[in-house]
Amino acid sequence: MTLLLVLRPAISAAPSCDAVITSFSPCLSYLKNVGSVPSTSCCDNIKVLDQQVTEKQDRKSVCQCIKLAVPIIGTVNNTRVGDISNNCGSKFYKIPLISPDMNCDNVA
Repeated sequence: MTLLLVLRPAISAAPSCDAVITSFSPCLSYLKNVGSVPSTSCCDNIKVLDQQVTEKQDRKSVCQCIKLAVPIIGTVNNTRVGDISNNCGSKFYKIPLISPDMNCDNVA
């Protein structure tokens, strides 16, 4: 019985909204047009987040967290949002355009 528990695949669980916001915090300066590339800490956090959101439902949950934080985050350069996913090597999660009317149901 113990062997079955050890060999059982881990159940996917989206990170908490606090963890998502913490992950995005180092990226905010880049998203607000400071610097020419995302910082190392931004990319490191995005890579960790990317490893945690391999399921579509997890990615939708992360999107919802970002949407809830829009009033705090404020306006960002959405051209740079896609750059973070590309420059940081995100495999699963492509950050959607950030706005108060984000549609998280369309997250792939």
